Amino acid sequence: MGEHGTQTMLERLGGAEGIRRWIWRFYDRVGQDALLAPLFPAELTESRVKQAAFFLEFFGGPPEYTQRYGQAYLRFKHRRVTIGRAERDAWLAALLASLREEVTDAEVVAEVERRIGPIATSMINHDPARKDAYYFR
Repeated sequence: MGEHGTQTMLERLGGAEGIRRWIWRFYDRVGQDALLAPLFPAELTESRVKQAAFFLEFFGGPPEYTQRYGQAYLRFKHRRVTIGRAERDAWLAALLASLREEVTDAEVVAEVERRIGPIATSMINHDPARKDAYYFR
């Protein structure tokens, strides 16, 4: 039985296709965002594919991300990108706004924020007030 009645979180997100639509919307936003766009490659196709595979696996789908790209090690993989509080907040806001366009259930959006918010915060690597927020180059 799923998390809410008979539906799993993955099903509530629309399955693999729902996640793909969500992530494609998200990267449309990223490409237009003055703060976020410079943090990503100009060509976003590979980023879309990787992010969709990551979230598909993260929310209970098949391990496509791990099979294709190995363990996530997110903080390490983002080490060359300056991520401060503003970048974290903009990224999460764009992610959730894109999800709200795909999923009308506010409870689902809140659950995604609950699960993803701490991960987004852990990605901050440029914050003088945090000793663990070191920046690599």
